[in-house]
Amino acid sequence: MRLLDLLHTWLKKDVDGLINHRRQFRLIRTVEIELIILGSLIIYVYAICKLWMIVILISIIDIVGFLNLWLLYRTQNILLCGHILTANVLVASAVANYLIGGAGSSYLIWLNIVPILAAITLSWSGLVIYSTLTLGVVIFFFFVEPVPLYIVPANEVFVLNSINYLFSLLIVITVLFNMLKENAYYEQLLYEKNFMLQADKEKFHYLARYDTLTNLPNRSYFQSTLQNYLETMPQQHYLTVFFMDLDGFKGVNDRYGHETGDALLLQTAKRLQTCFRENDFIARLGGDEFIAIIIHHMEDKTPKAIAQRILQEFSMPFQINAQDIRCTISIGLATFPMDSRNSDQLVARADSAMYEAKKAGGNAFRITNVLKKSACKDI
Repeated sequence: MRLLDLLHTWLKKDVDGLINHRRQFRLIRTVEIELIILGSLIIYVYAICKLWMIVILISIIDIVGFLNLWLLYRTQNILLCGHILTANVLVASAVANYLIGGAGSSYLIWLNIVPILAAITLSWSGLVIYSTLTLGVVIFFFFVEPVPLYIVPANEVFVLNSINYLFSLLIVITVLFNMLKENAYYEQLLYEKNFMLQADKEKFHYLARYDTLTNLPNRSYFQSTLQNYLETMPQQHYLTVFFMDLDGFKGVNDRYGHETGDALLLQTAKRLQTCFRENDFIARLGGDEFIAIIIHHMEDKTPKAIAQRILQEFSMPFQINAQDIRCTISIGLATFPMDSRNSDQLVARADSAMYEAKKAGGNAFRITNVLKKSACKDI
């Protein structure tokens, strides 16, 4: 179980990392495309206003954006491309502010976008790094007033300010929209992956405890259950182990083939389930060996009654592939605490009793010597 839990944790961690990488990839790609489109619009507007230095600056930024997209698709390196995207916007905003005149211009608002982009594309580390750098740039412009290379005509100031505010707001809205969209997709994907991993975990858990042919508990599950029963057995209660083995199963396999043999084992499991009570525990140890646990009172004749019912049920032929196949069963019984208080010894004594039944010709059940003495006293 511990191994299954570790496997589940490792798979979940690996899947989560892959999903997060794809999520960051899509975010960087989408934001970079939006910035390129926005940059093209700004180039058009500023070309009309004849602010050629800004046009050249934004053109360079767009070219870097195209190269960053190519690098993103080529290398899938989201960390490097996230830094290039954010640094590109930071440099463009800082240089534009320097060209226009520093803190007094509306271009300063573009610096507010940088920490948002850093947080979305680079997570916490990016937010810390670029918030610090942006704060340094803002402080610089407040204390140093560069001489503007452009004197914007009064009739164009309102237009340029409006463009800066509207476009910066537009990029914030679209970036946040894409982030929320990716988060919703990411959460849905994680839910689906976790559901599949949980299903796989339950499947591994089932395979570790159950026999895949008969769907009965396997040897490991039986051993742990028997030990648990012995440790928690109420006083005045007895536990009897049934060790059962088909008579002549090898001959059926050799004559009719393994498919028929498997069908016989499956029908054997079903017949045994009809013979035991609902709360009794039945398992397949392997091959044609089956084992069961029943809990009863000392005076209870249930073990003998169940054994006789099994023999009666297996006296009837099996219908497999339109053929009547006869296969009887030998049964050995051992009871706690009279035969043994140890689980392994209890199973071993039930096994020995079963072989006594086989030596007698099969199609019979045998009980241990201790049980025989007890039965004689009851008589």
